[in-house]
Amino acid sequence: MDSQILQLLQEGATSVSNLLLKMYKRMSLADDEMMLLIHLLSFQQEGNRFPTLTELEERMSMSNMRLIQSLQKLLKEEWISIDEFVDPQTGMRHEQYNLTPLYRKLYQTWREQLAAPQVMETIHEPFRQSAAALDDEPIAIYSRFEQAFGRPLSPFELESIHMWTGQDGYSEELILTALREAATVGKLHIRYIDRILLEWQKQQITSVEQARLYSMNFRRNRQPL
Repeated sequence: MDSQILQLLQEGATSVSNLLLKMYKRMSLADDEMMLLIHLLSFQQEGNRFPTLTELEERMSMSNMRLIQSLQKLLKEEWISIDEFVDPQTGMRHEQYNLTPLYRKLYQTWREQLAAPQVMETIHEPFRQSAAALDDEPIAIYSRFEQAFGRPLSPFELESIHMWTGQDGYSEELILTALREAATVGKLHIRYIDRILLEWQKQQITSVEQARLYSMNFRRNRQPL
């Protein structure tokens, strides 16, 4: 029994964005199409970037014809694409499924949801006063991060910011202060900003003034977070 459990654990796990699972219905993806995307993602994480129809059939209860139709639909509607690349070691050409279009659509759907008045009322009401001081636009915090990063935010980054405001209870002003702190030390990535916010929380820092003073003392002592 122990060896069987060990074998199960060694199979690993497939990482799927919670945001994608929450939003795929709104994106008009059917359940079987979403399951196909999850299997494509699973194959990619296992190192197989272009599974055959036979390999997909072995994991899914779709008929061969239905599987082909679903793949064609996902390709035609630009949920996925097929890229060609050359193996630098062998010089051979290979194909692979590219799921970037899926995440672009997810990002667009996320932004449209944020722009909806009833959603913004839920998300921003606890922090309306501090947000108003920064910008009158309801999605200002996301725009500020995009400007700082110089690119659109990934689904993981969007979800992290949403968690900071909605679940962790950080004010938008404090989050933007952490963003500026990360930019100051040249570490503009979401995990580092999360570490800054966690450190401030541990130090019971709740205001921008406290955060700035702590950061000044921190840089003066030159101690890593």
